[in-house]
Amino acid sequence: MSAGGVAAGALPRPQDPQNTLLAVADPGYGSRRAWFLVFALMCSNVVGQVDRFAMTLLVTPMQHDLGLNDTQTGLIGGLVTGLFFALAGLPLARLADQFNRTRLVIIGLGVWSLMTAAQGLTIGFWTLCLARLFLTVGEASLGPSSNSLLGNVFPRGRLARPLSVVATGSSLGNAAASALVALFLFVAPYVAPPLSFGGAAMAPWRVVMIGLGLVGLVPMLLLALAGEPVRPAQKGEKPDFRTFVRYVRARWRAYLPCYLGYALFVLPFVALSFWLPTAFERRHGLAPTVTGVWLGIGYLIAAAPGTIFGGWLADRLERGGRADGKLQVLMIATVGAAGATIVSQLLADPKIAMGFVWLAMACAAMGLPPVLAAVQALTVDRFRGQASAVLYLLIFIVAFMGIPVAGALTDDVFKDRNSINLALVALTLVFGTASFVLVWFGRRNYVAGVAAFDPHGR
Repeated sequence: MSAGGVAAGALPRPQDPQNTLLAVADPGYGSRRAWFLVFALMCSNVVGQVDRFAMTLLVTPMQHDLGLNDTQTGLIGGLVTGLFFALAGLPLARLADQFNRTRLVIIGLGVWSLMTAAQGLTIGFWTLCLARLFLTVGEASLGPSSNSLLGNVFPRGRLARPLSVVATGSSLGNAAASALVALFLFVAPYVAPPLSFGGAAMAPWRVVMIGLGLVGLVPMLLLALAGEPVRPAQKGEKPDFRTFVRYVRARWRAYLPCYLGYALFVLPFVALSFWLPTAFERRHGLAPTVTGVWLGIGYLIAAAPGTIFGGWLADRLERGGRADGKLQVLMIATVGAAGATIVSQLLADPKIAMGFVWLAMACAAMGLPPVLAAVQALTVDRFRGQASAVLYLLIFIVAFMGIPVAGALTDDVFKDRNSINLALVALTLVFGTASFVLVWFGRRNYVAGVAAFDPHGR
């Protein structure tokens, strides 16, 4: 069927004569054990987000002690994260398609938890870069393995809900980061005096990083208890990278609005989540820890429900006959999140501005579960890990570039440290528009790809 000849949303639900939408690769795993696996993966996602987000709440003391400017901070928080996630993501995804996935995530958790603690011992730009590099490599094991694992214990037609639950880990992780950073900052004065670094008492932010590194032990234990589900019998070619590239290349028009559309959509919101505590400190005079508390509340009451709502709405639209329902949710999220972000950065009242930040969080969170499910709907089992890795790769390369770009706009274009809010507005206008246009024109190709899906990937 030609993608160009399909009207977006006009197709009925694809026929499924082999019942592949409701087939489970490992029916012996059990429903309770499957949901325990979801819980373990969600906790892993929470810890990964905590370790990544904590730096945004500690930018000011870290810049002071390590001698960093905004551009350097943005490079560490964005480019280093994105580049090395890209380099590690696909090889780790290939391992996830062939070997024990829970064991792979446990090893990754150990690496990124150790590197989180190592950030507390850094002495400058390059040592912090190195710690963040290996932290990112460890985290790259989680996404592809999670999606592949869930695909073995939940049927294709019912993946949206467990994917949504795991995805809430990002929102819960940001909330947990705010709480844990505040907790470790509270205990730091009692812990730091016996400790020394560079001949002086250890700075509180260093105590925070070391403490956060210990939190990763919890999901490691949960994953060990969950165990590894049985994979389906492999049919067709082995899941090597060249075969995967041929598979995606033959369907690239269907994947494009999912992959690039989502990466462009999330770019300004990655920058917003990183720079917002700093922006509110410079523009409104609020301490980053205070902003962090309000952000934590927002992630709980807005972003987490938004994630669940996005998956529910996509399923509802598709049950109502909208074959492009998943991508419609992404477009709705784009309009809502972009508008709320722009307003939040232009308001003078920090309380009202934070309310619009919460609205932006809720809308931005809606987009991920439908896109994850859309990628799964286009992909056969033997390529699920690598297909998910491409999405995360683009998020970390394309979307995380927003962090250093915002810093560079502040330093080199606006030439005013207090103009970080204007840099965030510019990013939102440009990339939000680009995402909406790409998804709008690409959704008919996605519909055609789902309609032509072959479970054996022939």
